[in-house]
Amino acid sequence: MKFTKTTRTLTALAAIGALGLSACGGDSNGGSTDGDGAASSGETVTLNAATMVQPKTPNAPVENWFYDQLEERSDGRITIDRTEPESICPAQEIAQCIIDGRADVGTSIADYSPQLFPSLTIVSVPFMVDNSQVLMETLYKVNEENESAKAKWDEVGLKLVGAWGPGKLIIGTNEKVQNLDDINGMRFRVTGGFLQRAFESAGANVVALTAGETYEGIERGIADAVAWTMDGPVDYKMMEQLSIWSDPGVGHYTTFATWMNQDVYNGMPDDLKAVVDEVVADLNGGEGMKAFNEVTTPQCDAMLEHGNVDEFTAWEQAEADQWKEAAQAELIEQWVADAEANGLTDAQTYLDEYMAALEEAAGAEDLVEDPVAACIDRFASR
Repeated sequence: MKFTKTTRTLTALAAIGALGLSACGGDSNGGSTDGDGAASSGETVTLNAATMVQPKTPNAPVENWFYDQLEERSDGRITIDRTEPESICPAQEIAQCIIDGRADVGTSIADYSPQLFPSLTIVSVPFMVDNSQVLMETLYKVNEENESAKAKWDEVGLKLVGAWGPGKLIIGTNEKVQNLDDINGMRFRVTGGFLQRAFESAGANVVALTAGETYEGIERGIADAVAWTMDGPVDYKMMEQLSIWSDPGVGHYTTFATWMNQDVYNGMPDDLKAVVDEVVADLNGGEGMKAFNEVTTPQCDAMLEHGNVDEFTAWEQAEADQWKEAAQAELIEQWVADAEANGLTDAQTYLDEYMAALEEAAGAEDLVEDPVAACIDRFASR
């Protein structure tokens, strides 16, 4: 069976999604699972997927790993109808498309819909987390366990599959920028409200440019420098114009996420739900970031090989801490107020649990290495 707009209309919304499931074979439980937990027979399901993820970005392997594993571990009983980026819905509407039935599952940026995802917008507060795997694992854990977050997911009608950062923030300049004094007075291309405020607190003149406008903006002198992920220097060719790159210790500042319609998930046979649960656990447990790094390693290769990239370093920890101490407390206070206004009750407790979980995850011995840290190490040893 295929979950589409025809089987779950806008007027029926979630209830129809659950009631509209019908068996295409097998009993009401959809068959059985084999010894490895994979579904082996019974009802089949096709999920209509929406995405904003471009195929050559590091986010694409994360999404593809999830879909590939659903199909493989269900022995083909789950099929994903993959569509071109933004062909079903524009990026800013993908979450709503999954809610109202135009798609069953999909990926976009959580910050586009803060009223739906106040628990995920915590990533917008800089200086919180430095490692990509720590971030992904923690977001999933806390959103599965915190009562306020669970209530919000139930209200929205979406199941969180996974959320991850598109990469740690790095900055690109044509002169050394190693501390707050160096940032003061520079014109920085920065996106995201909390991040912009952090740069403003350091004395930067924040310039609002879209990704596509930034190359020309630097060329014409509208901005002196950029704050970006590794997509900036490589995919948007900023390394042609900016020769010095560094990690200022800001960490992650936004998140991509994949969601599934909750009633679609609930309406699956038990054995297929078990497959989804197993794949989701592995995705958040490290496989997602391993897939992400399949693209970031070639990105680092490109930076290493480019003739205009002179260095890629990290700030001294004391300098990063100084910026954090100057900016973060006010941003946290604002996040708590915003999150509660967007329906996350007791946002302070959620924040406390999130920070405790970050600390616990950071202590794991088998962390997937963060790609920015790995690339900086490669520059240091070349």
